[in-house]
Amino acid sequence: MLTIIVATEKESDQLHVANIKRIVAITLVLLLSIGITQIKAEETSKQVILGGTPFGLKIFTNGVIVIETDDNNSPAEKSGIKVNDIITKANNTVITSNEELKSIIENSDGKEIKLTVLRDGQETVKTIIPQKDSNNNYVVGMWIRDSTAGIGTVTYFDPSNSTFGALGHGICDKDTNMLMPLRDGEITSATISNCTKGTDGVIGGLNGYFNPDKIGDITVNNGYGIYGNYQYTDCTRSVYVANDEEIKTGKASILSTIEGTIPKEYSLEIIRVNLNQNNGQNMIIKVTDEELISKTGGIVQGMSGSPILQNGKLVGAVTHVFINSPQKGYGISISNMLKYSSL
Repeated sequence: MLTIIVATEKESDQLHVANIKRIVAITLVLLLSIGITQIKAEETSKQVILGGTPFGLKIFTNGVIVIETDDNNSPAEKSGIKVNDIITKANNTVITSNEELKSIIENSDGKEIKLTVLRDGQETVKTIIPQKDSNNNYVVGMWIRDSTAGIGTVTYFDPSNSTFGALGHGICDKDTNMLMPLRDGEITSATISNCTKGTDGVIGGLNGYFNPDKIGDITVNNGYGIYGNYQYTDCTRSVYVANDEEIKTGKASILSTIEGTIPKEYSLEIIRVNLNQNNGQNMIIKVTDEELISKTGGIVQGMSGSPILQNGKLVGAVTHVFINSPQKGYGISISNMLKYSSL
């Protein structure tokens, strides 16, 4: 059973370690949590395989993310290290995990360490001098993260190039909300065991577990979703993708899995369309399906990426839930997901 910790979305708001003594290797998160773009002419007849299926993901960062620093005159504070810094090297040794950096610090004998840091896309070098803690271990007073894992929903599979798109928003660090810099990652199939129902002011969530079968690799993590290669063989539900002009207010549906592994279609209404938004908020949707409302309360964590269908076409994916109104949420247009699938 997964422990579920996630940042969620408030209506009209933006969506949404180790003190070297306390390395955190993997944090389980349940991912819910991004202009006018026009699908190219050749894409108006594009077909994909509908998702709606749950998946487990594991990603590892390019370097380690600083998610907290001690502000009590710690070595990290003295060196100028800040939250959201990405440490990529220590004394010219490439850092790919928490344990690698921990080992260098613990074996430093108190000598200075040159840390190569990415901050806002710019590389800089910081000098840090470890100090001993009460247990006589060298520490620097910062918490870092090198990976994350969780459950989400696949939006589509593209059999023309063996790729997938999912979530409709990027994977962000749960503490800092920074988009996690992807080194590599993988997806597996997953099984939903139960659901925590959402209510006004309380976000619900799908609870589940990873299955052992790997079905793909994650190659892109950006503001429009996660993307990658897949080994998916069930191509039983092919659907055309809609262009922006076809997305209208009115009746629609989502395909989602709230129990087991098999997705089911549920009714909803698209109550607003704003294709000028470039942040995954192209639609405001409202769940109208009585069964889905009865079981989940509406949109819950883990449904992010659920395909939105209208007039027999794929128009987008669920991305957000409104905390104070769980029957409502945001959706991203499929044109945005496809356009940014390789960035």
